[in-house]
Amino acid sequence: MVKATEDVFVILYLFLIIAGLSFAEMYVLIEVGSQLGALPTIALTILTAIVGASLVRSQGLKTAFEARASMDRGEVPALQMFEGLMLVVAGGMLVMPGFITDFCGMILLIKPIRELIARRWIIKNAAKFEQAQRQQGFNQGDNPGSHTIEGEYERKDDDRLN
Repeated sequence: MVKATEDVFVILYLFLIIAGLSFAEMYVLIEVGSQLGALPTIALTILTAIVGASLVRSQGLKTAFEARASMDRGEVPALQMFEGLMLVVAGGMLVMPGFITDFCGMILLIKPIRELIARRWIIKNAAKFEQAQRQQGFNQGDNPGSHTIEGEYERKDDDRLN
């Protein structure tokens, strides 16, 4: 029962944040539009979407190449995967009309900021993930019933069928 109540509050908070962001975006767009005019404001919004999409594409490719290099070294590309997720979020923010989301999306395009957020999230959640694995018995040492036996075999009944 407690979990369901927490979920309702999380959904309510997300709704309030999205609604507040929408109202803030409208306010900023109206203020910028009153200073620059409607057409320049629309053009600026479209320009930020185009430039942002281009930057997300180039940085996404770079992150994909970094992930491939990590895998070639035998490492798990966890940092690059999380950075890629943040680039997807940044792309969505940059394509949405509005200057607040464009600003937040541009902040996520700065690689040191992305790395800082990713490293903090990974470090924060790595211990939780490891503990969950141990509790479920997914680690090889934790499950004594999982043994792998290597060897070769030959079926003798195949010779009789021919």
